[in-house]
Amino acid sequence: MTIGRGKGRALMSFALAAALSVLGAGFFAAPVSAWSSAPATASSGETPSTAVVATDGRRAVTVRQAVKKPKIHRMLIPFPIKRKHQMSRYSKRHYGKRGWRLEDPKTIVEHYSVTGSVRAIYNTFAPDHPDLEFGELPNVCSHFAVSPTGHIYQFVPLGTRCRHTVGLNDVAIGIEHVGYSDRDVMGNRLERKASIKLTWWLRCRFDIPIKYVIGHNESLDSPFHHELVPSLKFQTHGDMRHATMVKYRKALRAKGQCRTER
Repeated sequence: MTIGRGKGRALMSFALAAALSVLGAGFFAAPVSAWSSAPATASSGETPSTAVVATDGRRAVTVRQAVKKPKIHRMLIPFPIKRKHQMSRYSKRHYGKRGWRLEDPKTIVEHYSVTGSVRAIYNTFAPDHPDLEFGELPNVCSHFAVSPTGHIYQFVPLGTRCRHTVGLNDVAIGIEHVGYSDRDVMGNRLERKASIKLTWWLRCRFDIPIKYVIGHNESLDSPFHHELVPSLKFQTHGDMRHATMVKYRKALRAKGQCRTER
């Protein structure tokens, strides 16, 4: 998802900050703005251990590898039952089946926000009104955001669907990054490191193969993409392009396996 550019550049970036639309390549250095307000709460610890299947030559054995949960600051947006019902109706229109729960995520989608702070992202997601690009309810959101200082914030529980990527909202976890381009995000060592740590934990927790960690710009190539609204079947955006994500996925692979790769 991208937040903050004009509606006329729909295929390049979302205009959520200005137009509240729905929710660049490589690791380069670039300045970004940081949001330094103290978080209200945080959580950390170990995930349930994840299994790696190995063999001793006679039988398969299961090796347990603990994947450390990163420190996550909770900044939950309002998501009452009304918004959940709106999400359920949205799912019916776009995917053919009602539902607001994210029960079995298949993919993780990386975005940049086109904003200078986590607070600006939160302020875009928190109000529940029709987005100006498509005029639909509920308002857009992503599950997490990563700041330029390397802090991770959670906006929505992982069991709840968010509107951040057309065609994938029923199966995708969304991660925003403060910045105005792939270059901004991936050139910031603290932000990049925190992003990799968060994505690694999520993909291990839900057994998501690295190849299904994608940038928003890659959404149309996802095997999970499905969209019933004809005008949106080929709708995507320009954030986190393929060349950027090749390097991002390489960084994930460098961390080793948390489960048997598929």
